[in-house]
Amino acid sequence: MALKSSGAAGPSGLDASNWKRLCTSFKSYSNELCTALAAVAKRLSTTFVDPNAITALVACRLIPLDKNPGIRPIGICEVIRRILGKAILKIVRSNVLAVTGALQLCAGQSSGCEAAVHAMQSIYHDSDTEAILLVDATNAFNCLNRQVALKNISINCPSIFPILVNTYRKPSCLFVGGEMLWSQEGTTQGDPLAMVMYALATVPLITKLKLSENRQVWYADDAAAGGKLEKVRDWWHLLCDKGPKYGYFPNGKKSWLIVKPDAIDKARQLFNNTSVNITSEGHKYLGSAIGTETFRKTFLQQKIIEWTNEIADLARIARSQPHAAYAAFTHGIVGRWTYALRTNRDDGTLLCSLESAIQENLIPALLNRAQLNPTERQLIALPARFGGLGIINPENLAYEYSHSQTITAPLVKKILQQDFALEDTSHLQEKLKLTTRQHKQQQLMSSAATVENQLPQHLKRAILLSKEKGASSWLTVIPVEEHGYYLHKSAFRDSICLRYGWKPAYLPDKCPCGGSFNVDHALTCPTGGFPSLRHNEIRDIVGGLLGKVCNDVKLEPVLQSLNGESFVGRSTTTDNEARLDIRANGFWGKTFQTTFFDVRIFNANAPSYRDIAINSCYKRQEQEKKRKYEHRIQQVELSSFTPIVYSCTGGCSSLTNTFVKRLASLLANKTGTTYNLTINWLRCRIGFALLRSSIMCLRGSRSKPPCHELGQDLNISLATAESGMVS
Repeated sequence: MALKSSGAAGPSGLDASNWKRLCTSFKSYSNELCTALAAVAKRLSTTFVDPNAITALVACRLIPLDKNPGIRPIGICEVIRRILGKAILKIVRSNVLAVTGALQLCAGQSSGCEAAVHAMQSIYHDSDTEAILLVDATNAFNCLNRQVALKNISINCPSIFPILVNTYRKPSCLFVGGEMLWSQEGTTQGDPLAMVMYALATVPLITKLKLSENRQVWYADDAAAGGKLEKVRDWWHLLCDKGPKYGYFPNGKKSWLIVKPDAIDKARQLFNNTSVNITSEGHKYLGSAIGTETFRKTFLQQKIIEWTNEIADLARIARSQPHAAYAAFTHGIVGRWTYALRTNRDDGTLLCSLESAIQENLIPALLNRAQLNPTERQLIALPARFGGLGIINPENLAYEYSHSQTITAPLVKKILQQDFALEDTSHLQEKLKLTTRQHKQQQLMSSAATVENQLPQHLKRAILLSKEKGASSWLTVIPVEEHGYYLHKSAFRDSICLRYGWKPAYLPDKCPCGGSFNVDHALTCPTGGFPSLRHNEIRDIVGGLLGKVCNDVKLEPVLQSLNGESFVGRSTTTDNEARLDIRANGFWGKTFQTTFFDVRIFNANAPSYRDIAINSCYKRQEQEKKRKYEHRIQQVELSSFTPIVYSCTGGCSSLTNTFVKRLASLLANKTGTTYNLTINWLRCRIGFALLRSSIMCLRGSRSKPPCHELGQDLNISLATAESGMVS
């Protein structure tokens, strides 16, 4: 849970990154800390402790969130409280879901928000439904009656009751602007258990409201019910009567009654004495829309206009910060589109304007290129693992609505039946998710194959290289500058050109060595020493990581001199000054077993390799290294030899991939992190090193300043330094 935590610090000032480091980076001390925290979690979950002893644990920083209009107070609790809460919730989640069932969907039900929308849309279109009432409450989370909530939870869900009593029975401290306030009612937004507590606290209220014979669904404080108008009115009055006893105060001015057009007059008569808003068109619900087809289409059109304006703003940013704009698009904006399109049906026609904005504004700003041809547009719309950039075509998201309906079908069925028991609903949804994911994968593979068949031969080769493991890691990571994962605008655009074999802008015609200057020449030309620097960078990174998990690690180790040994019939080096890149003990298992490593980086897209299969290129590089060193190391050093072979694009040989997996496993065991996170980080770090070195080969200055100017500047500097020391 510590590794999965994120966010700002509470009053103590320790944020999630600090707690990750404390829990993983100090060997036995970190293990002892995690054991102590587990003991705290167990005690808080099983016994009632003195609330004065945990005052600091439950204290929060208070910040105001502008709801426009109004302000919502958000408590930022201690990270350790969030870690403990998530760990406890993971254990008791099944008990919580058994209580909240299919009617209160904020307790962690799979796809609960989407299921609520689909269920209410289904209820609205039912021929027996005359109206749907969407209810919002006044400051619901802060008005929840804690005493009533804890009493009910002690009966309904005793497994989570102790931790909630320990953290909520006494008012907690909220610090804001140098002052302290007391939190005496409601739940603390920011606490992982807050939503669960609210869900469990409203279950008794939901149970009482079932007497009205309406079909209802709740997502936190957003309540909705549909049926005959008289029944809906009775449900509203019952909610207004029973709700305040639990701390739920319905707000008529924020509530909407969506009525079928032929029942609008009847609705106004029945709800005459309420402040509920009445409409026959529709209204927003959980980020989606419920109502007539015209209203839903208008709602989606307004969304698309907002998204198009966002694309225009993002394009302006992309001119100077393309890497940041690209990450904002792929990691943020697309997710918002996906949810809206998963809960609103569209055949793709409304999304044409959004796709036009992407093609005409965003892509030229990101890549500094004119509009792409249709095949190239299809290519960059593919995910990075298929050789694309993940700049999706919004028109392809039209199928998300049917996928969402398929996945949420078991839960929607329970909602429509007004059944609290979930039974095997989660299990069925997971099966449907897997089936849908496999279907999407097949569609992507088919689309990728179709696009590749339309590409010219040189671009096909570039796509094969970009699909290798690790070749796209720099695209999928969030560009955080402090970790070295950020590229300036020229480097980002050059990286895209290298990925697709496009000619980068503003390349010189001639190289200082006398040859014609192009990408292939730049990656191999020894003038300026850039290929050597590229090799040394990877050697130093690998050597540094081996130093964390192995003994006796040495860079540039010299091999033992030969004293009469011969290697008949082999091309093994016999140079007494021969040296390899790295030596380490204990990498492949045995503590005192020495392994030598030698690094090679080559351009797999060079003219001499373009007609050779990529795997054969890697095999050839490995065999050359083995022929040169392996027999001597085995016979003289009594050690093993592992060649480390990378291409300039970030791919590696099969043996190198095995080496990376082994190194990631050792690092994960050493640091206490998960293997998946470690290997992704390792590939990303090496990928960025290779990418930066390729850009250096492309843009680095290979010419030297005139010798007389260099000597003159040096003499001036020495004279200045000497006069300074004399004075």
